[in-house]
Amino acid sequence: MNANCSAMLALASSSPLKLSIVYNLIIACIGFPMFFWASIRLWSGSFTKNFHKNFRLIIQMHLLGFIIHCYGRVILHSLDLYNYHFRDPCDMIPDIYRCFVFRLMYNSGMWITICTAVSLIIERMIATYLRGQYENQYIWIGILLMFLAPAIASFPLYLAYSNLKFDGVFMPYCSVYKPGHPEIANLNSGVAIGAQIIARIMFGYLFHLNKKLREKMQRSSLSTRFQLEQNKTSTQCLKIYANISTIFLILQIGSFTYLLKVAPGIPKEHYLALMELNCQFPLYGIITVLLVTKRISSVRNHISSTLTSQLNLDRKEAYFANFNQQIGAVKPLPKK
Repeated sequence: MNANCSAMLALASSSPLKLSIVYNLIIACIGFPMFFWASIRLWSGSFTKNFHKNFRLIIQMHLLGFIIHCYGRVILHSLDLYNYHFRDPCDMIPDIYRCFVFRLMYNSGMWITICTAVSLIIERMIATYLRGQYENQYIWIGILLMFLAPAIASFPLYLAYSNLKFDGVFMPYCSVYKPGHPEIANLNSGVAIGAQIIARIMFGYLFHLNKKLREKMQRSSLSTRFQLEQNKTSTQCLKIYANISTIFLILQIGSFTYLLKVAPGIPKEHYLALMELNCQFPLYGIITVLLVTKRISSVRNHISSTLTSQLNLDRKEAYFANFNQQIGAVKPLPKK
């Protein structure tokens, strides 16, 4: 048995690696339909329909990133488990082109979900600036910002794949980042964490700004007040997303960077098991969807009652204004 076959046998015989793959396969299989469900609810839900289409377009790109990541992950992990259990070690060497395609889906989906934070910041700032004019308008802005996320994601992906070779390469496991060389991973990680921290700060700022504007504009048009209430609610949900994303990325990227440094000193199969266990993007997506859904459910009734009471107040004010005009129009009777 040559060295390549021995390397594959070591992977196929590793219980920690197979357990890690099975666990991640289960989580990805749970997340895949959940992200489709979230996409359907995003466009058909009675409450989410109140969000601006541009906001929903960007959220859809965020969910699409999770779907792409889970799809690539399900295929990769399923093939690995099948090969490890049913094929000869010399026949289970992954095809480099298969690795490129499905690992690209794995990584591109991951980076798209990270980079949508930039698009969401820009869109919510525009919505705040154009309050009263933004409702059901400027859809072209949403389309541009939706595709901005994959455009930004292409930069870290280019850095990760720029040194990939296809000819004469033995790749026992489909992976991009090289153990012992964390330079590119560190650069990409710094950008990702920085973007999430900025997003968290900006979402908090926009929430308080829209809250103040909403309080100041009690006598504005119903459309303006609705837009400000929508801005406040959407940024409230985005704060949850930003909090989870920041905590997750700091933990995930920090441990991954450390893992790359110590990888040369541990068995290859143990490194791969820890690497897959470290990349918990499907679980992060599932938790985010559940918490945001819960938050939307809790504020839905509050917003509905607030807008209804404000509308009733407008009607009462209009009634009393007309009543006062009618009283003023009545001339007093002459004294006898």
